[in-house]
Amino acid sequence: MRQFYKNVKVDTETLQFCAECEICGRIEYGLKVPFLCRSIKTLARCEKGKANKICRSLYNRAKANSTQIIAIKMNQCKRCHSWVCDNCFISEDEYGACTGCRKNVSEV
Repeated sequence: MRQFYKNVKVDTETLQFCAECEICGRIEYGLKVPFLCRSIKTLARCEKGKANKICRSLYNRAKANSTQIIAIKMNQCKRCHSWVCDNCFISEDEYGACTGCRKNVSEV
């Protein structure tokens, strides 16, 4: 989960936490950024971990909750360990592989 936490970013247009499928680029959204962290300067400080204690705490808690919400919608490939959406994940595969790994195996 720690690896996936690093993949969760903030969409600056919608001000929501999101993660992108590494194969097709589909974006899954989580919670909105807390109200106190929505200014451009504060958001940048929160992402770097340099905001004040209250904003940093709110931001980290919202990001952790969003990570859990988004992780339910995405799957981790057992071969390449990339996080992919449900469309790019093959659940029938005995190893739980993504479509990218499945293509590589079938080419060999």
